[in-house]
Amino acid sequence: YAPGPMTRRPPPPAADANAPTPTALAAFLRGVERRGLVFARLLAGSHEAGDQALAWTLERFAAEAGRTAFGDWPRRFWSLLLAAPTLRRPPPQPRREPGFEWLSRIGHGPRAALLLRLVAGLAESDAAAVLGVARPTYRLGLQRALPHDAEGRADVEAWQALGRAAQAM
Repeated sequence: YAPGPMTRRPPPPAADANAPTPTALAAFLRGVERRGLVFARLLAGSHEAGDQALAWTLERFAAEAGRTAFGDWPRRFWSLLLAAPTLRRPPPQPRREPGFEWLSRIGHGPRAALLLRLVAGLAESDAAAVLGVARPTYRLGLQRALPHDAEGRADVEAWQALGRAAQAM
């Protein structure tokens, strides 16, 4: 018996090296979704605006995750969230969460800087990159947002209490 000539098969299509696996994308989104919701609601001062911002962000992030290196996903997610239309224009009647009413007394930029630290847990360099500012500018925004004691110094206990309250939401 003489074997016939082998038919050459075309090689299988190459997998897109940048395409995230469904498991990796789902795990990332599962890990960031709750913090994203808390962040958006506190930044906007509205559950509705925060919910809409998160939905907008999740949809766009999932669509473009394959074009972003995995290590850049956190910065890209938070950048997209900040770009959400409902976070770019504050609601006319913000209703802050109990205990977070003071957020309405600070500007949008310092509030975002503070929430990127307290809720998102981003390092200074990543938070500055998300905001599109230099690290000294980020530090200044964060300093403006921090609670201060009667002498004008940063109130460390109040800062820690804010962090615990934000994480408990």
